[in-house]
Amino acid sequence: MDIFSAALSALNLVLTIEIFFMLLIGICYGIFIGLMPGLGGIVAIALLLPFTIGFDITATLALLLGAHIATIWGGSVTSILFNVPGSAKSLALVFDGHPMTKKGEASRALGASAMAALLGGIIGAIFLALSIPIIRPVMLSIGPSEYLVLALWGLTIIATFSEGSMLKGAIATCLGMMIAFIGMDPITGTPRFWFDSIYLMDGIYFPIAMIGMFAISEMIKLYIKKGSFIERVAGQEDSSVLTGCMDAFKHWWLVIRSSLLGLWIGVLPGIGASVGGIAAYAQAVQTSKDPDKFGKGAVEGVIAPDATLGANEGGGLLPTLAFGIPGGESMAILLVAFLNMGIVPGPQMLTTDLDLVFVMVWIIVFANLFTTLLGLIISPKLAKLPGINPNIMIPMVLSVCIFGAYATRGYFLDVAVAFLFGILGYYMDKFNFSRANFVIGMVLADMIERNLHISIGLDGSLFIFNKPVSIAMLCLLVITTFLSLNRKKKNTP
Repeated sequence: MDIFSAALSALNLVLTIEIFFMLLIGICYGIFIGLMPGLGGIVAIALLLPFTIGFDITATLALLLGAHIATIWGGSVTSILFNVPGSAKSLALVFDGHPMTKKGEASRALGASAMAALLGGIIGAIFLALSIPIIRPVMLSIGPSEYLVLALWGLTIIATFSEGSMLKGAIATCLGMMIAFIGMDPITGTPRFWFDSIYLMDGIYFPIAMIGMFAISEMIKLYIKKGSFIERVAGQEDSSVLTGCMDAFKHWWLVIRSSLLGLWIGVLPGIGASVGGIAAYAQAVQTSKDPDKFGKGAVEGVIAPDATLGANEGGGLLPTLAFGIPGGESMAILLVAFLNMGIVPGPQMLTTDLDLVFVMVWIIVFANLFTTLLGLIISPKLAKLPGINPNIMIPMVLSVCIFGAYATRGYFLDVAVAFLFGILGYYMDKFNFSRANFVIGMVLADMIERNLHISIGLDGSLFIFNKPVSIAMLCLLVITTFLSLNRKKKNTP
């Protein structure tokens, strides 16, 4: 079956009332789950797994993929409005999304977020359709050495995020890495820094730390300040959802760059979207003519991560379908669902079952479109939430945080740990230690350690210096870091 025929056949299967109904159910459900801190796409799909057995394949795919894609925007909403990342992948949205809310531009930020995710999702779907014949050799050339360099490049983002003291930024990053090292070694299985506590043998669960570091710390700060999230009265914003949508088109080149980055990271097995969002934000800052505006409410800081997250889904599906290798944590859960439905990843998916691949492509396109439309409709109402009385806001957000912390794994200790990280986050913010750097350290620590072990184990030396691709990536890392530091030095009075 040729690509054109498969695309038309798949479109006929998708354009039915039943499929659209299932898609809308999945989208509404996904937005709701995405609004719950610490849950996100992984939990959304996991809860739907019982519904993947014995049902029509196309309808089930519409339900699953609709829910999965909708959680992206749902997580962006909480990041933008309350400085609470809905999941690891929406972390980068807090850097400029929440400052926009504080400036009274929540509607604009939500509009830009929804439109950027839509454009990135469409680019990702197109990529998934066009890259099927050529992607295999590219994937086979990427190994642990390249993953290691990619993670090291992520650490250099401290040059981007560290306002003022670079030392404080480096300390925050190292502290995040040390927290990530608590628990079992991912390669040897040796427990580290566990203090004879069974609970700590599992390590500090990232969503728990994130809920405390951003959400609870913000509630502590709000309680002490005795004010509200935004200075303006709710409903008196100077921005609109339409303005945010136009921002996404205005910065079209940033959308394309960020989408291509998301596609590349999605194709690389096992990396996931959390790294992609941070990398997208970093490249937006490093390529900007005015990098100093980032972290203070720059709309580009919202557009870049969301475009990357939207495109990441198309890229992540490719290794999942072609080789049975999940492109990230969410794709691992999707892979289980595919197997439950009798979909067996492999070469036949790109040949005899090509129409099924295009069913997913079309579902991704429609899911992004409907999620954006629904998001634009409800954004004006959501934008008013940060302006409500703090006596109502604090108990409401803390209740959601407690629920999210407990629901992630069902441990009461997770709630206590979240509050400990809330106190830590409050004092880090008070004394100008970058919370962003702390979280970047936590995100990348496991990736660095795992791939460093594998790289050294391949031939007893650091394999990174024996492969042309990894050497080229390392040179690019050095150049971008030098340029970022040099520009920061010039801008320092």
